[in-house]
Amino acid sequence: MAELSAVAVLVLGLLHEQPMHPYQLHQTLVERGDTRIVRVNPGAVYHGVERLERDGLVEVVGTDRTGKRPERTTYRITAAGRTEFAARLTSLLGDEHPAYPLFSVGLAEANELPADEVVAQLVRRRDRKVAHRDRLATSYDSLSRLGLPRRYLLDVEHDLATLRAEIDWLDHTLTELQSGALDWTSPIPDSFHEAKRSLRALDPPPKDIS
Repeated sequence: MAELSAVAVLVLGLLHEQPMHPYQLHQTLVERGDTRIVRVNPGAVYHGVERLERDGLVEVVGTDRTGKRPERTTYRITAAGRTEFAARLTSLLGDEHPAYPLFSVGLAEANELPADEVVAQLVRRRDRKVAHRDRLATSYDSLSRLGLPRRYLLDVEHDLATLRAEIDWLDHTLTELQSGALDWTSPIPDSFHEAKRSLRALDPPPKDIS
């Protein structure tokens, strides 16, 4: 059995609460703002439920039809589903799941662009991050005032902390770039190359004894 996808984890989390049909699952994910943390669309939810059923992690409770709407099938989580859900959650919380953000690639090669272009693009990024932080903070405050327990908001807290840290870094870097404190044109100093050669001399590669 393949490991549960992010969508499958969210679906099983909802089915922990009560049986639902795929349309209801999708609507609930949207209403709760889970599209912020994973790409969710109706097709992904329907296919995810089909796979969960095939793997024995959910089962059909029944079907119903309201008016002229298409017939809807309601699912519930199975005992095997609860076991797999718990195992995947513990892995997501405690294990490493390497990600390779494209922003890091841009930063690694940013020195190939003129400083003013880098400043312009980092300002664009900062403005977008600030807007995202403000929207998220507003939602967090609203849900907290309504009485939603903090344990349901830990993902939002983490995202806010990450956004604030990135914005702080962007502010600091932009200040240095715009003031000239962050040098952007000087070549790599000879002292750096010399230091690298010294390190290689202290740690030579192993001899080939084959």
